[in-house]
Parts: sequence; structure tokens; C-alpha cells
Amino acid sequence: MRVYQPSAVLFLHAFPLNKDMYKYQFEAFEKEGIPYVAVDYPGFGEERNWPTDYSISQLTDYIVGKLNSLGIKRVIPIGDSMGGYIMFELWRRYKKLISGFVFVSTRAEADTEEAKKARFATIERVEREGKDFLIEFMLEAQTSPKTKENRKKMEELKCIMNKATEEGIVKALKALAERPDNREILKDITAATLVIAGKDDEQITPPEIVKGIADGIKGSLFVEIPNSAHLPPFENPEEFNKIVIPFIKENL
Repeated sequence: MRVYQPSAVLFLHAFPLNKDMYKYQFEAFEKEGIPYVAVDYPGFGEERNWPTDYSISQLTDYIVGKLNSLGIKRVIPIGDSMGGYIMFELWRRYKKLISGFVFVSTRAEADTEEAKKARFATIERVEREGKDFLIEFMLEAQTSPKTKENRKKMEELKCIMNKATEEGIVKALKALAERPDNREILKDITAATLVIAGKDDEQITPPEIVKGIADGIKGSLFVEIPNSAHLPPFENPEEFNKIVIPFIKENL
């Protein structure tokens, strides 16, 4: 089978979710005739675990390999949280692929020593107790009050998170803890850039942290989306799509 699609949107999911967090975008983009590719990271969604640990850099190579196999030459990545770290790596080493960027609820800074310690403590606990405590914490920390009121949506989110394997969670946490600091490349980003924060994201990436990306990239646009915390594409898809679709059409 051969697929030739010169340009597409590339969906990169947050931790500990999978590509289904973008289900509302798939629907809207299909209506608009916007081509896209959505991937799962190893041990999440439909992607099997890798036998070894991996870095954000190796994960990026793997994703680029998938794009190459589809004949895709240019992408606009939409990356929420962990997805944003892959986007920085794409710019660092695969600039020619990039037509634009949509950074969502992510940060340019590396983990502090304290944050690294917390990740490794979480790894130990997952290895000891399993993943349920982490899923419960993430459901609480990543969603806005408005999302929490929607029982159906919260249940759906839990199902998406529960597809993550414990091994996948552990390996992703290691990759997150060891990722590089990306602040120094912000000034070099020349691609059209949209930066989105959830207005209610108090615990994971508060809007002022996300805004640091927009402040560092010349000519970028920063938008806060109401009634969403860490997962704006899933929590408030109407507002998210209204902002993102015109940007995609202009730059793809």
C-alpha cells in the first residue's frame, strides 16, 4: 500500500492519554477536508511497548519514520503537553518538515531536580502498586471544573487513560524526566506558531508558563481557552477548533 499526502496535520498526544484525545478534531478536520496523521506513543493506545527505554529524541525519530513511510513531506504538529516536547525536537532536527506549530498546554523548560525526583518516585509507585492511583490523579489534575461536571466526558477520559500500559507509563515518565531544556531554541523558530493554554490549568501548565513559549517565538499568537485545563482539544473542542482550523488552513 502507498499513500501520498504531501502535507498533513500531525497529532501528538498528552501523557498518559493516546490519539483518541483528539477525537473531536478528527471529526471536524474530516468535515473540512484537512488531512491528518495521529500517532500513539509506545505502550499507549494501540502502540505496543518497546523492549527498551527511549528518549524524546528517539520517539521523534520513530514518528518521522512513520511520516516518511506515508510519503508526508510537511506537517503542522498539534502537540498537547508531552506532544509539545516532541515538537521542539522536530524543530531541532527536522526543520524542513515543519509548516507551522500548534503548541498546547506545554512548556519549554526541562524538569527541575525536584520535578525529576517526583517523576522517579511516581515510577517506583507504579511499579509497586500499578497505574490506578496515577490515572485518578491525572483525571483530577488535568481537567477544568466545567469538564468535571460532565460525567460522560470524564468517563471517556478515564477509558482513554486506562489504555496506557504500566510499562508504557514508566518509560514515558523516564523520557519526560530526561528531556532537554528547549528555551534556547525559541528565538530560532521561524515557522508560523499558535500557542494555546487552558484558562483553568492550575496544576500542570498554568497559562503564564505556556505563554513563555509564545513570548520566545517572534510573531506567534497566544490564546487562552476557557472551560479547559490541561486538555483543551478534548475539554472545549468547539472553541479549540474555531481557533485552530483557520490557522491550519492558512499554513498547511
